Amino acid sequence: MNMEEVKIDKKISQFTKELLEWWKANKRDFPWRNTKNPYAVILAEFLLKKTTAQQAEKVYFQLLTKYSTTKKLARARIKDLVNMLKPLGMEYKRAELLKQFGEFIENNYGGKIPAKQDELLKIPGVGLYTANAVLSFVYNENVPTVDTNFIRIIQRVFGIKSSKKRAREDKEIWIFAQKLIPNNKSRDFNFAVLDFGALICTAKKPGCTVCPLADICEFNRSK
Repeated sequence: MNMEEVKIDKKISQFTKELLEWWKANKRDFPWRNTKNPYAVILAEFLLKKTTAQQAEKVYFQLLTKYSTTKKLARARIKDLVNMLKPLGMEYKRAELLKQFGEFIENNYGGKIPAKQDELLKIPGVGLYTANAVLSFVYNENVPTVDTNFIRIIQRVFGIKSSKKRAREDKEIWIFAQKLIPNNKSRDFNFAVLDFGALICTAKKPGCTVCPLADICEFNRSK
């Protein structure tokens, strides 16, 4: 290992430590974070796409109460789903995806959500982020949940730039993100990244003056 690699490893270690310590005192609480039910986690991820957590929370309980299993979801009427999902926007697309999800799990897995990444990725509407969300939040596997928050944070702190038009599709970003995951703490770490991106390292007007990572952040140093 050369000096540059040692330097990066040291920075990663500090980044992880500082972020988790910050999160202990600043974590947000949402109902889907208090379950290890993979079905409930996937439902939440469908609801959270292109909307706020606060908006999704209002619909989450209604959806999970009325459609508590994939069998019930598979038998749902699109019209009923659309009405329930209307507050979130894209209600027709969400309704179709949810029903397809329910049908797929019933037809292919007998109502049981698979626990392997390659199988999760076969589910309609499930990409690498959602698949890893299940693996991390339910099974605490050492995988990253790379979204716009995650990408923004590592770009700023580590000065990493993606060559892809859509950074979330950049394999190099995912490979680097994987290096950040502390062993057996992926669940806490991925939640910490989400909360840090929402509360401190925001897209606009980031809170650099109160940021615990300011001393190691390339973005902060360059200002």
